Amino acid sequence: MMNSDSSAQTSKFDELWHKMFFNIFLHKPDSSVFDFVKKYFPAFTEKPEPGGWTVYPPGPFPDLQYTVHSLNFKKHPYFETKFRMGRLDILASEEKGGSPGVKDFQLWFMFDTKDDAQNAFAKLSNMFDTLSKSKRIFEKNGRTIAQYSDQADEESPGDVLIILTNDELQDNKYKVFFKLGRYEYLE
Repeated sequence: MMNSDSSAQTSKFDELWHKMFFNIFLHKPDSSVFDFVKKYFPAFTEKPEPGGWTVYPPGPFPDLQYTVHSLNFKKHPYFETKFRMGRLDILASEEKGGSPGVKDFQLWFMFDTKDDAQNAFAKLSNMFDTLSKSKRIFEKNGRTIAQYSDQADEESPGDVLIILTNDELQDNKYKVFFKLGRYEYLE
């Protein structure tokens, strides 16, 4: 919600993608994901303290492990549609003995029928279509891809990407992929 008294204003476009990601990155995770976030990314369950830069000590860069933390869900609090299963993936980099840092995040919705998947894709696309300043919808390699941005530039880092595709592991099943940011495999 936009607040004229606030120095950090959030657009309706940003509000929507935050809701799709359960408001985790606003440090207000929805109750449906709160325990998961508290366990793996506790910093997102607390209001951040204003701070400055972090400077790493001299020496070799720490050895990082890259992990994926996933949460399966049957219902999404902000996106009502018929899906078999949903999955929130948070990709992290972790220093041994340290807290994980978020590298990327994405949502998956799995469907039993093509109609259900197409309806969900259309509903999700329509939600962003009304709020975007630029959009691009196209077919590539059997996938339907929608890319929305709240910037006039078609390649802003705040892009929302939605992909409807066959489930490559299950015949006659489908999935919708949702991600913030430019998808590196489009070209």
